[in-house]
Amino acid sequence: MKLGGYDCVLGCDWLNTNNPIELDFHQLQVIITQSGTKIILKALTEKGDMKTLLVYSLSKLLRRGNYGIKGQLYMMNQDMLQGEEDPRLLELMHQSKNVFQEPKTLPPERTIEHHIELVPDAIPRKQHPYRYAYGQKTEIEKIVKDMLESGIIRTNQSSFASPVLLVKKKDGGWRLCVDYRYLNKLTVKHNFSIPVIDELLDELHGAKYFSKIDLRSGYFQIRMKKEDIPKTSFITHSGHYEFLVMLFGLCNAPSTFQALMNQVFEPYLKKFVLVFFDDILIYKEWGLHMLHLKKVLELLRKHQLYAKQSKCSFAQQQIDYFGHLVFEEGVATDPQKIDCMKNSPVPTSIKALRGFLGLTGYYRKFIKGYGTISNPLISLLKKDAFIWSSEAEAAFNYVKEVMTSAPVLALPNFY
Repeated sequence: MKLGGYDCVLGCDWLNTNNPIELDFHQLQVIITQSGTKIILKALTEKGDMKTLLVYSLSKLLRRGNYGIKGQLYMMNQDMLQGEEDPRLLELMHQSKNVFQEPKTLPPERTIEHHIELVPDAIPRKQHPYRYAYGQKTEIEKIVKDMLESGIIRTNQSSFASPVLLVKKKDGGWRLCVDYRYLNKLTVKHNFSIPVIDELLDELHGAKYFSKIDLRSGYFQIRMKKEDIPKTSFITHSGHYEFLVMLFGLCNAPSTFQALMNQVFEPYLKKFVLVFFDDILIYKEWGLHMLHLKKVLELLRKHQLYAKQSKCSFAQQQIDYFGHLVFEEGVATDPQKIDCMKNSPVPTSIKALRGFLGLTGYYRKFIKGYGTISNPLISLLKKDAFIWSSEAEAAFNYVKEVMTSAPVLALPNFY
């Protein structure tokens, strides 16, 4: 038996083959029966001497009834250390620990900061705060206090004032959201190209290892232009404040953030890095992956961009990328999303139907003729056309059926 490089695991097959098995934890022994003969496997309870012997001497001792442990030394192939357990990765994580820290200061001044350009003759408006439940008032005060202490907001008396509301987070906590709808109506919209997920996936042919880095509160890592800070003003039941950093809800914030990411990672984009807002994907074969990951972490450190390690994944052979499972062989649907489709109840409204079609439509490239299959459902989205018929029922069930058997798609090779 070639033991070099392999572990011996006694699993269900071994246990089933030797059933029944007696376990004696007092005597530290396992008793199995083979061909009517009981075999007792005893634990070593005494420490013996360790000696280096020639093979001839070892064989001679064993023939005399002695027993011992035979060890085998071998050179480890570097490929055996690939992945999360690679010492080089562990060392790189240690060297880059400051990248994963909580920012303690405002982001640095950069060439890209968020600008709010107003349409001509825009009229500022101070809106009244919304009414909240008593418990929410306490939570708002706590969140505002934390943001004041961190330095990302300050008190002000601007001619703008947008109301706030609380949104429940997945972990049960609360997120403070500013209702910037009026401000966004007055804002000149930017024309900026946002990456298309399918086009990003096309770049991954030949990649065998993937690392994904998620920035920590990404929008908060970009400053507001000084002259635009008063426009971010928001009002609560207890005060009037303004943001010194960009935040979610401003209409041009996504394009500003993507512009910064493109500028920072420009030398590496579509070579071994893909960026979709605050989600950074590093991909390639193992021989180059560690070098590429080091370069990305060095860029983050240089530009004072911080990641949240608990949301990052490193040196994975399969990774979840925006609802897709990506690996060397290709791209597949996310099983959790498919289960969600499979368990979807029959839609009883246009809103529910639109949600179902939005979810299945995201995976339309996996299903040949998706447009034809789903057409009986799409036609129900027309005004006053929502009448659930046997044809709609059949289409609904068939869409779910084909989605659960979606194939793995090979990634295109353009080179």
